[in-house]
Amino acid sequence: MKPVMEYNSYRVYIRDYYAERKDRSGFTWRDFARDAGYSSPVFLKLVCDGKSNLSEVGIERVASAMGLVGVDLQYFRLLVSFDQERDSASKKRVYAEMRQIAKENSMVLVGEDQYDYYENWVNPVLREVAPQMPGATPAKMAEKFVFDVNTAQVKKSLDLLQKTSLLSKDENGNFVQSSKSISTGNLETASLAIRDMHRQMGELAVRALDEVAVAERDISGMTMGISEAAFAKISKEIADFRRRIGAIVMEDAGEERVYRMNIQFFPLTKSLEKEGENAE
Repeated sequence: MKPVMEYNSYRVYIRDYYAERKDRSGFTWRDFARDAGYSSPVFLKLVCDGKSNLSEVGIERVASAMGLVGVDLQYFRLLVSFDQERDSASKKRVYAEMRQIAKENSMVLVGEDQYDYYENWVNPVLREVAPQMPGATPAKMAEKFVFDVNTAQVKKSLDLLQKTSLLSKDENGNFVQSSKSISTGNLETASLAIRDMHRQMGELAVRALDEVAVAERDISGMTMGISEAAFAKISKEIADFRRRIGAIVMEDAGEERVYRMNIQFFPLTKSLEKEGENAE
């Protein structure tokens, strides 16, 4: 069985532990529950299925039943917190602790590359810019950004893009993309950074209202009252639209500038009950 630090889900880790024990000795969920001090024979199966969570006491019980000690126990505690924490800021703090433990033990967490890529808006922009500027220095690349970016940021981003193989150098020493599109990899991990990316890009969109000429931007919006059925239809239209835009980009023969397109569709009110509804 893989070391606990190679997992990004404590539920999967527990299930793998159970499966290995079951294959070796006919281990049952009842046996597992008994070892962890639970009266319900199916509680840990419910945890693995995402239908129940572990309490702080439960974390210690289950870890003990699986024989986790030392740094593995420390990591397992964080792994549970990472899964069960709902506040994104707290989740990021937990993930940082997980990365530190993994680094100290010469391990690389699943999804780290995707997390680092999406953590800063400069990275996806530079991935498009660098291949279009053969021979350019980081300072020259920084000058091409509409919003302030310094040379140090560009150097850091180029290092990351090469480390993650999102950019490489050809025989002439110029940057090239390894592929046209990027996978988000482990969604649970990447989603933390993707939220920050959306936030950063949203802030740049606000700045663009004042700092980018009208002829070089297209920003518009609608405020509407709709039903849940209409919401579902519009969401599908947005998904279809994104796919059509993606096809245009893939077919485009040239690249003259790097653009960002934000599609924002969100509620401004809670559900509006009509007068007389639910009245007794």
